Amino acid sequence: RARMAVRGSAAAAPWARLDRASLTLAGFADQLTGPADPAVLEAAVAERSLRDLAARVASVEKALRFAPDDSRPALETAHRSLTEHLTGGVAAYEQLVAVAASYLADDGRIGGGEHSTVSQLNEATELLHGVAASLADLRSLGDPKRLQH
Repeated sequence: RARMAVRGSAAAAPWARLDRASLTLAGFADQLTGPADPAVLEAAVAERSLRDLAARVASVEKALRFAPDDSRPALETAHRSLTEHLTGGVAAYEQLVAVAASYLADDGRIGGGEHSTVSQLNEATELLHGVAASLADLRSLGDPKRLQH
């Protein structure tokens, strides 16, 4: 419903960008913990604020169609200002999502440069390889042909 309110207005493109950015953040927000927790909350508040701003842009734009000539310049100035704030706000939100993704990526690399799950799997593989080699050695010791030499 809200998306329909901005359809065809100057707010439509920023709204679509905000949709993409907020869906991206929602995809990994639950993984942002510790110091990133407040940023996730701020992003939610910012998203609501930007959506309200987009609705105002669309409303002022609709009002411009019917505005008397004497009030048109003030409304055009207000519309331009609101649109600039919306565009700048969406760009800042997109930047926040990019930084949050960077934080998530860096947080996963802390501790030796290799993700702990990969490191654990490599250690387990090396351990099993060693066990297999030891079993092969034991099996060859029990081989009657080997004992005859």
